[in-house]
Amino acid sequence: MNDIKTLYISDVDGTLYRGGEASLREETVQLFRQVLQTGAAVTIASGRNLYGIYDLADESGITLPVIAYNGAAIYDYHTGREICIFPLEKQYTGELCDIFEQLQLRYKACVFFKDQHRGVTFNQNGYRSQLWTDKARQPENGLLYDEPIIDGTREQILSGECLYIGSSGSYEQINQAYQAAKEMPGVQVVMHRSPYDENKWFIDIGSDKAGKGAAAMALKKLLGAQELVTFGDNRNDLPMLCASDRCYVVPEAPDEVKAVATDVLDDDPDCVLHFLLKENSRQEEK
Repeated sequence: MNDIKTLYISDVDGTLYRGGEASLREETVQLFRQVLQTGAAVTIASGRNLYGIYDLADESGITLPVIAYNGAAIYDYHTGREICIFPLEKQYTGELCDIFEQLQLRYKACVFFKDQHRGVTFNQNGYRSQLWTDKARQPENGLLYDEPIIDGTREQILSGECLYIGSSGSYEQINQAYQAAKEMPGVQVVMHRSPYDENKWFIDIGSDKAGKGAAAMALKKLLGAQELVTFGDNRNDLPMLCASDRCYVVPEAPDEVKAVATDVLDDDPDCVLHFLLKENSRQEEK
């Protein structure tokens, strides 16, 4: 795949999923497939785990590797194998667990087990999310989809490669964790507002060698793409947007995110896909 001219990578929540939607509408699925039929090289980068973006990739027809865990893993669903992971060092993983415990905050840790080629999300202190179910199924095509989300222990978190530690809550709660973790060595900390609930905030913590930007650049190099074009909506997208040759954001993006963008997209539910369709249709005409 060394003949890719432009690699397009889009954030998911708040970018592909807009207007409070947390899944693809039928018209969006059809539009996505039209885009891919133009030959555009499109994939996704998300703060979600692999379990959380499998359906999107499957329904839309994406065949390229995806970026998950806020840039801590590049994964190929078609082989059921990781291409690259960027884990936290165990020392820092333990220190982050200490921070959340001292603040008495609920949190989750996404841990990758190389011998199983999959991740497990361990919920701590009663943490729950929209993905608090475990379908635990293995599709007939062999793609790895079994990624349990379970209550766990500190020992379990430290038993594998921790890709991501995070939490959600009010601004006051999450800011406490952010202030405690932001000066730590070896970690990258992002605090951002939910695109679905303006009163809900998230903290995403990963290795300082990870992040959507590092993963996007690694995938660009892996695929031999000449140009990287990205799409986002929030502060956790900034590393990826800044690493791009061109980048575009949705109208709802905060001013500091708009400030780095090549342009702001039109205000419609499928603005990323309409942009891609127009851009690649023009290229076909040349």
